[in-house]
Amino acid sequence: MRRLLAALLAIALVVPRPVRAAREGGGEADLGRRFLLEVRSELPIVDDPAVAGYVDRIGHKLVATLGPQQFDYHFYVVQHPALNAFAVPGGYVFVFSGLLAHLSNDDELAGVLGHEIGHVSAHHIVRQQQQGQAWTAAALLGVLLSAVNPVLGAGALAAAETAQLKYSREFEQEADYLGLRYSTQAGYDPHSLGSFFKTLLAEARINPAGVPPYMLSHPITEDRIAHVETTITAQKLKTPSGRPAASAELAETEAVARAIADPAEVVIGRYRRLADEKPDDAERQFLLGRVYQTVGQLDAARAALEKCRDLGGLGGRVDRPLGAVYAALKEPAKARESLTRHLTKHPDDGWAHLELGKAIADAGSSGDAVVEFQRALALDPDLDEAHRLMGLELGRKGDEAEGFYHLALASRLRGELEQALSQFQRTDHLLTPGSVRQVEVERAIEELEPLVRERERARQERRRTGRRGIADERPLSAPAAMQRGPARPSTR
Repeated sequence: MRRLLAALLAIALVVPRPVRAAREGGGEADLGRRFLLEVRSELPIVDDPAVAGYVDRIGHKLVATLGPQQFDYHFYVVQHPALNAFAVPGGYVFVFSGLLAHLSNDDELAGVLGHEIGHVSAHHIVRQQQQGQAWTAAALLGVLLSAVNPVLGAGALAAAETAQLKYSREFEQEADYLGLRYSTQAGYDPHSLGSFFKTLLAEARINPAGVPPYMLSHPITEDRIAHVETTITAQKLKTPSGRPAASAELAETEAVARAIADPAEVVIGRYRRLADEKPDDAERQFLLGRVYQTVGQLDAARAALEKCRDLGGLGGRVDRPLGAVYAALKEPAKARESLTRHLTKHPDDGWAHLELGKAIADAGSSGDAVVEFQRALALDPDLDEAHRLMGLELGRKGDEAEGFYHLALASRLRGELEQALSQFQRTDHLLTPGSVRQVEVERAIEELEPLVRERERARQERRRTGRRGIADERPLSAPAAMQRGPARPSTR
């Protein structure tokens, strides 16, 4: 995370290019997208389908209560142990894995997400600016810094000449009001937002030096908690009855989030003890297997997940992770069996189609693998690995234009903007002029070129002033095979 902060601070200080006012039609969505393009390479996004799917499902259940919106909402999990969450204009909401590891139930996450959605839907970041002042990329990056580290964030915001580091009390109360309404309408317990705030406040009192970042960017006090309860009473919000306190996905999400956020030996020890206490408990074997899978101990993951399968398999829940483990261990026949069984029940699971495609490719059936990658992308166009593998397979078959196109999409999704620009430019030269694909590619090039130029200017400024950042410590663009090598996409 220090590398993230250093890079973003350098960009915020060096790159003040104005973005059109966010109040214009579509401006907030454009600003949020540009933000995501610029920093995704430095934000370690969790792509585990169980964790990402859990947050996305609850987030969109809340969004469904909003009615028509100017933009779509997107939910991401950031790999970091802090108890934190933040949102940026245009519907981009980020939750840290450390927060997920500390949830007691679904309602607490719904409360946090509802609050962040409240900030976005009420346009608080835009309204917080001084009248007549347009947002810049540097200012928005400063907001991110303030969410991660308020000290560095304050410096970046001052350099960008923006207004405030924290939301005003009025905006916090409005976000509480809206979030409580959204979560209740979506079927969650509104009281859980207050209980989660109490947890954060208790942690801050026990360890004042380690105040949760969420409290710094969204200050929480006893009065704030009391106001939440008063709001619930005033709105006559009721706790839904006849529903479980936590969904089946929460335990898996917590296990994976702990494996991401905490030392591997600590998390393995915790779940190993639970499994040993009840060795015939399929759920405990499943969670142990997911922890092993997350930390990369694949043989141990296979053993635990196979034991879960032999104990009943939790109604098929074990099939997807077990199939992915088999695929990673290069056992394509077993992977195909498990993943096909899962997809029979869940045919709309894009990630599982991606893993099945990997297994089929390892078995030597590249044509069938491409079909699975196509199915994966039809269901989830943001699967960067599916784009990458699709590009490589198409390149091997001699379809250079589509090969480079999918490689470019993969690079853009990963935040590798220089490489994405190079691959889109390669694609452009291979396409029929005026075709729909070429129009799309030229728009992508037009979007990326100024961002890449700004990043290069930032690197040059750091070299001139003696500052160093992430971009100075690693290659700037695509591998030589893609930049200067054969016209066909590299298969290595």
